[in-house]
Amino acid sequence: MADSNAFLQSIVTDAKTVCQNKFNLAKTVVDSNNDDLKKLKKDMDRIFSTMAKPGFWNASVDADGTQVVVRVISLGKTDGTQPDKLLKNIGGLLQALEVTILQPAQDTTVQTKLPSDMNTQALNALRITRQQIAMRVQKFAQNNQDISQDPDYKTRQQKQDALVVTYREKLLNNLIASKQTDVKVLKQSGVTISGTLSKTAFFSAYDNLTNFIQLKVGNA
Repeated sequence: MADSNAFLQSIVTDAKTVCQNKFNLAKTVVDSNNDDLKKLKKDMDRIFSTMAKPGFWNASVDADGTQVVVRVISLGKTDGTQPDKLLKNIGGLLQALEVTILQPAQDTTVQTKLPSDMNTQALNALRITRQQIAMRVQKFAQNNQDISQDPDYKTRQQKQDALVVTYREKLLNNLIASKQTDVKVLKQSGVTISGTLSKTAFFSAYDNLTNFIQLKVGNA
């Protein structure tokens, strides 16, 4: 297993546990013949069995898992009093796993054109920094401050997520020529975010990273 995948593996483990627990809960409050329930079971089996296959984690996966962490937190708080919401949140977590981890891992195995060495460094720094964001959001939730549900964070997250998709694509296809200073900025952003103690400080560091990525995408 590539060492860089350790964080992703840990959140996949968390996601599998909460999915199984909440699916078992859903079976007690939803009719067993419910089509959505049957589909969720098939998706769970497919996604988690694929990720458990030998060799799946051999190569570094260019994914940060932020969306998965947010979905895990949200699903973990969902009870059986709202069956429709329960099914929706299970599906949302499975979709996040598919889009942000499963698909990038499969793309890695078929990628033929490689990014430049400096772009690879930038991609790695971006991935680590985004993982640090996910861990910080997770830490806030553990301290009873779930910023993943904060409207201000959701707005910021949507903006950064969209920019990150574009930034990654340009780095992967060498449409951006990264510099060592870019790598340093990305790494420092992660360190700063990890050290934030308040929501205000976190938002400030988060916005600085967003602005940097916007600048790089805009100059591409």
